[in-house]
Parts: sequence; structure tokens; C-alpha cells
Amino acid sequence: MSMKEFMFMPNRVTIVAGGTVTWTYDESASDPNPNCESPYFQSKPVTCPGHSTTAAANGPDGKPLWDSGVARASGFPYSHRFETPGTYHYYCRVHGGPHPNNPLTHMEGDVVVVAATGAAVSSPPSGSTGVGSAPTITPNTAAPAAEGGPAAAAVVVLGAGLWTARRTVRVRARQSRSIGTARSE
Repeated sequence: MSMKEFMFMPNRVTIVAGGTVTWTYDESASDPNPNCESPYFQSKPVTCPGHSTTAAANGPDGKPLWDSGVARASGFPYSHRFETPGTYHYYCRVHGGPHPNNPLTHMEGDVVVVAATGAAVSSPPSGSTGVGSAPTITPNTAAPAAEGGPAAAAVVVLGAGLWTARRTVRVRARQSRSIGTARSE
């Protein structure tokens, strides 16, 4: 998973229980899209401290299930092993979740962990923040779907369309912020 341009790329990944996800800080000053290493984010008072990957759900100790801490180092890796099936929402502490920048950057994602035995996993109820809640496991009682076919193609096309729409909205929002900043100078 890449932490780049104030996003996690991809922002949703599915793995089998026992698998590991590794996030990497991949920002670059030469990237034309705004990011933590962009020259205009290097002068005070506007600075970017870096990114984190922080679980939205808390463990029994009241702390996030994982938290990389905020880091700003090229190639910085952080890995977390997922043992229990469920959907784990996460965010960057600086640019996502409850942080005030979230409406602009939306630096959030999900790790979907599926059981190797074929159990399906359900998401938390609508409106749930996931904080303090454990993933819900639902047995898979449906017949297995055939691989490929029209349903799989529809999911791929729909996913690509949603990703493109989300990306377009973010780029246009960034462009309008840049234009607004240029006009006010």
C-alpha cells in the first residue's frame, strides 16, 4: 500500500487471515500532484509532517489496533499482520479520520480480511465508526459463485468508475483550492 498524494493507494485491499499488509511512504518532490514533499508544503506555517496508518478501531486497551506513528521518510515501511477476519478501517492521523483536514484529503482506507475456510465477513453497521468494535464474522452459506463471468466484469467496471469519479473530484478540489490561493495573493 502506497502512502502518496494524501491518499492510500489502493485504499482498499483484501487479504486472507494471517496475511500482512505493508504501507510505504512514497511521496516525491518531483511528483506533479500535491503531496507532503511538494515544495510549497515545506515552508512554514504550511508544513506536512508526514503520514501514518492508524486503525479506526481500538483494542481492549483503548488504543488503536495498530498505529505506525507519523513518519516522513522516503520508503518508510510499516507492516501489520491481520489474524482475524473482518473489515478494518484505517486512516492517516494527520490527513484522515477525525482530523480537521479529513474533508479535504480523505486519507482513509480499508483492509478486508477473509477467512481461509470460506467464511464471509460483514462490515460494521451503517453509521458505525468502527471505534471500539470488533469485526463481525458471518458464515458463508451461499453456493460459491462461478469465477469470472458478467458479474465479475460488472464489479470491475463499477469499481473503476467509482475510483475515477473519486479521483476526479479530488483533483478538481485541489485545482480549485490552488486557483483560490492564487487569486487571493
